[in-house]
Amino acid sequence: MLVSCVAAGIIGAASAQEAEFPDFPNYVPSVAPARVSPDLAPTIDGDLSDPIWAQATQITDFYSVEPIVGTPTEDTIVYMAYDENALYVAVHAFDSNPDAIITRIMERDGEVWRDDMLRFYIDPFNTGLGGFGFDVNAAGARLDRILQRGGPPIVAWDTIWAADGQVTDDGWTAEIEIPFRSISFDPESDEGWGLLITRELAHKNEQIRWASIDPGVQPFDFRQPGRLVGISDIEEGMGLDIEVLGKIEASRDWERPRDDDLIFAPSANIYYKFTPSLTGLLTLNADFSDTPLDARQINTGRFSIFLPETRDFFLQDAAVFEFAGQTFGRGQSNGQPFFSRRIGIVDGTQVDMKGGIKLSGELNGVEVGLLTTRMGSAANIEEQTLSVGRVSIDVLDNSRLGFIATNGDPRGLTDNTVLGTDFIYRDRNFMGGGLLQATAFYLRSQSDDIEDDSYGVLVQYPNDKWGWNVSFREIGEEYRPALGFVNRPGTQDSRAGWHRRFRQTDSWLQYWQVGTEHNYITDLDGNLETRRNQFNFEFVNSATDEFKFSVFENLEVVNTPFSLPRGIIIPTGEYHNDGASASIRSSFTRPYGTNSEIRVQDYFGGERVKVKLATNFQPSPYWSLKLEYDRDQISVPNGDVTVQVYSVENVINLSPDISVNTQVQYDNISEGMSIFSRLRWEVRPETEVFVSLGHGAVVDYDEFPREFESVQSQFVVRFGNRFQF
Repeated sequence: MLVSCVAAGIIGAASAQEAEFPDFPNYVPSVAPARVSPDLAPTIDGDLSDPIWAQATQITDFYSVEPIVGTPTEDTIVYMAYDENALYVAVHAFDSNPDAIITRIMERDGEVWRDDMLRFYIDPFNTGLGGFGFDVNAAGARLDRILQRGGPPIVAWDTIWAADGQVTDDGWTAEIEIPFRSISFDPESDEGWGLLITRELAHKNEQIRWASIDPGVQPFDFRQPGRLVGISDIEEGMGLDIEVLGKIEASRDWERPRDDDLIFAPSANIYYKFTPSLTGLLTLNADFSDTPLDARQINTGRFSIFLPETRDFFLQDAAVFEFAGQTFGRGQSNGQPFFSRRIGIVDGTQVDMKGGIKLSGELNGVEVGLLTTRMGSAANIEEQTLSVGRVSIDVLDNSRLGFIATNGDPRGLTDNTVLGTDFIYRDRNFMGGGLLQATAFYLRSQSDDIEDDSYGVLVQYPNDKWGWNVSFREIGEEYRPALGFVNRPGTQDSRAGWHRRFRQTDSWLQYWQVGTEHNYITDLDGNLETRRNQFNFEFVNSATDEFKFSVFENLEVVNTPFSLPRGIIIPTGEYHNDGASASIRSSFTRPYGTNSEIRVQDYFGGERVKVKLATNFQPSPYWSLKLEYDRDQISVPNGDVTVQVYSVENVINLSPDISVNTQVQYDNISEGMSIFSRLRWEVRPETEVFVSLGHGAVVDYDEFPREFESVQSQFVVRFGNRFQF
């Protein structure tokens, strides 16, 4: 540890001097990792005594971003080196109170951002839009993810890499190894890679960064990264990965006559890098047995619910197929041209995916995403071939022009095709440093002899102190993307909103914020269907507890009767559904927390009280428990209904590589109960054992536990190994 002690002395001397900060809006630091012999490759155990770190390049220039921009309260050293096989990273995170360091997360791909941790994010193509994320906390828990432009990171992405960490007498240390075969990049590029390094001091609610020193920019946003330069002459391998899986599945249908089944199902994924930046995938007999339960929802509104994708196969490349940026985000999925849940799920029923071909990456500056799948038959549906293609290119420096095409109908009812184009304009220095983003799109669907279109525009100024947005979207009456999502055709949807954030210093408040949201929806002739105006007030204290309060005015014009649960009919008419809501989300750094909300409003001529109570317990890295209760009590002239949904998630971590996750869900409308328990053991980075037990039952809400009728049980054991060549 001699090298760390010497470096710590240097940092301490520098910190003692009067702080002089760079021009942060134009600050772009760079680092060149030291080239070392493969013989010096470290043992990844979190111990920095390996000789490689004495030769590694050091980074010590970090700046606080939260709660205020300035000098960090603790020193940090990041070491970087590489050989022909991998990039090596280490951190020595000094801490004056090591007993306070938070290490409650242990599971692979867990919520490590709740702990004291390091974020190491790279953009190998230097696009400024996204890349690969590698996180490690002080206990050695790992999280890898795809960082997509404008959206949340994709945790489902998994690659072969290693990391470990440990708490020390003067803070904590960690090591990371990222094999070059595990990521895509352009070895001929001389522009370097985008690089973001962030340290989270969870026990102090402090965030420090090496680049992108702006609290209004998320730590996974590459709009202003540093530069990683000088990597050359590395071993890329053949570019061939073969993942082989074997599954044994035993199932029982409890309804009489009982039906037991035992099957062995092999599957494989073959990856090939046609170039270092373009990867092809051939999947055979795709297996989704490790997919968690969908969050249970009961529809109490006028239109169908959008359920997010949870299957890793589709989530891993979701950013490549994303269309029109944030236009279809944040509850605005109506009109989305491609929705991956249409593949393999028809009317809520799983359909086998016999095979598929996927191509994703970049080719000569063009981002490419192609997916073709062959679906098995189900019920009265014959085998179907479903395809989607997406290409996009950078234009005008920071902007993007793209095209999308889909073909196929999961139900086999029509010959459906969708074609579309989108353009995303970005000005990263608008009005002296803010981000301005404008998105426009056009889509046209054709189903046999019926065709129609959809188009829209979104302009955003999504910055910290001030933010605003305006948008317009039209969905044609006959616009039908069979591989997309439409729940409200024949409408024109106009939206606007703004916020003003006031950051505080030397206060119990971190910031408070006010803003409004406005929504106006008409039919294609301009007749009003929905109007909503909402005022929001929010404040976050220095401990990062978050409180929100909203008051809203909502007018709904119902032209076609619809039903609530229990068959309660809402007749045509004009309804004022005004109300208010309040919510609290406690700091993630506490071992016990809540994320709860209450809403009270007039509702279709009656009243509604909706309550969400969510509590999480994380007393140690080895165990966590989440409890959630949702109650929606509705009283309208035609009847009353109370919807109740219960969910429990229990996680036991035997080590950072072995975890057992159990989910239990129940609602009183369907009276269906689902239990799903999954054991995941990562024997090595390339080898995994997966065991699951699922059980479905019908439970009479008023007679439980006497009325418990089993419906189906399933037990799965799966072995998988990934070979890299």
